[in-house]
Formats: sequence, structure tokens, C-alpha cells
Amino acid sequence: MLVGEIVHLFGNGEPASQEGTKMNDDIPTPPRPRDPFLKPDEAARRLARRLLSEARHGALASVFMPEAQPLATRVALSTLPSGDVVLLLSDLAEHSRALATHPAASLLVGEPGGADALTQPRLTLRGHVERLAEGPECDAARSRYLARLPQASAYAGFADFAFYRLGIEDALLNAGFARAYRLTRDDLCRAVPPELAGREAAVIAHMNEDHADSLAKIVAFQQGTVPRDWRILTLDPLGFEAGSGEDLVRIEFAQAVTSGDGYRQAFVSLARESEG
Repeated sequence: MLVGEIVHLFGNGEPASQEGTKMNDDIPTPPRPRDPFLKPDEAARRLARRLLSEARHGALASVFMPEAQPLATRVALSTLPSGDVVLLLSDLAEHSRALATHPAASLLVGEPGGADALTQPRLTLRGHVERLAEGPECDAARSRYLARLPQASAYAGFADFAFYRLGIEDALLNAGFARAYRLTRDDLCRAVPPELAGREAAVIAHMNEDHADSLAKIVAFQQGTVPRDWRILTLDPLGFEAGSGEDLVRIEFAQAVTSGDGYRQAFVSLARESEG
């Protein structure tokens, strides 16, 4: 009987299998891990744009192929009106050689500040890096890069240097404890009509030369500081970057500029707001 019972329980396995199935049905399915990312809102998008626009340098991560050897380096940067990143790289640099083997890259921006850098907001961009051929886009990249980093004019014309575009595909924003966001390209970038792109230099010159006092009040009001001399360095349909000495700040318009006259309306709105 004992042998028979053993065969009954384990030999043909049928009763044991049915019981096992019943027991497995009683085991609860473990819950899926909670998504740690919040849905991005306009405040998160503005913070992400500010972190990128106020950065003069960042950590560039690339990879050598086919060995898949990782590399992280510090690079200086600016932005295009679209929101994509401008880099000025030397052919002799290790990261340029890595990007030549594989264009995928990641860029981390955000000032560490304070004793605990992990409490500060930071933005990680992901995309592909492309060398810019001579033409209107390269001209815009050069102008905006040198406006933010004028010291680079000493070597920007060297034969081994070239301007590159990091085309943003997506991003991760850490805005603080329990405030992580996954951003898409649409959250950070925008198409800029040629009409608006062509007005950038004229609008910047007009504001810097004819409305310096208003500009100082606008920046002071937006930053909560006392007025001082500021100059607009770069401009796009969502806002502008202004510099004063070593300081660089991003000021956003109340609404995106969509027409040629829109820049005037945007600055008038900021000026009225600063007057109280």
C-alpha cells in the first residue's frame, strides 16, 4: 500500500498536479513596481528648459564602438532656438573619436551647489550628436555659442574644431526628492519658423541698445534681485538668456511667440509686469 500511495501521489502525478494547480491559483500576483516618474507639467518643462539654458557646461557621456567602451567628459555648450544643444568639439578630443564610432550620447546639466549635490535639480538629455556642415544652422550655432561663451572665439576657428548638434530625443528631470519626470522631445524642443529665426539678432540688438533699463528691471523682477546691467545673449520663441558678468539667467515669456511682431508684445508684457 505504501508503494501504491507513493506511485499515486508522485508517479502519475495527476492528483498532486490538480492540487498544485489549485494552490498556485491561490498565490496572489505580486504588484507591479510603481512608476517613479511623474507626469510632466508646465512647471517641470520650464525647470528643464532653465537648467539647460543656464548651463555653460555639462557632462557628456558617449561610447566607443564596437568595444562598447564608455566615456564621460566635460564639455561647454549652448543651445539652438529649437532647444537642441550646440557643442564645439575638437577632432583631437576623445569624445569626438567616440562619437565618430557611435553618435548616441547623453548630457547631464545642473549646478551641484551646496554640500549635497544630489539635492539639487539636474537634467539628463539623450539623443544623437551630428557634426554641422557649413550653412545657416552652423552659422546660428556659432553665433549663439560665442554669445554665451565669448572666450571660445580664441579657438573656434581652428581647423580641428567643429560645431555639433545634440538632437534631443528624450530626457530625465530630477527636480528634487520624489520629483522625477520623464520628458519627451516635445516637452523641451519646438519648431522655429524662419521668420522668427531671422529676427533674433535684430530683436536682441534692439533690446540691448534701446531698452537696457527695461531689461534690467525685467530680469530683477523675475529673479527677485536688485536691477543691474544685463544683456540678452540668445533668444527663442519661449524666452531668452541674459548675461551679466559670470551670471547667466533664463527668462521665459508668458506665452510662446508665434509671429514676427510677437517678440515686441512679449517684452512689453514682461516690462509691464516688472513695473507692477
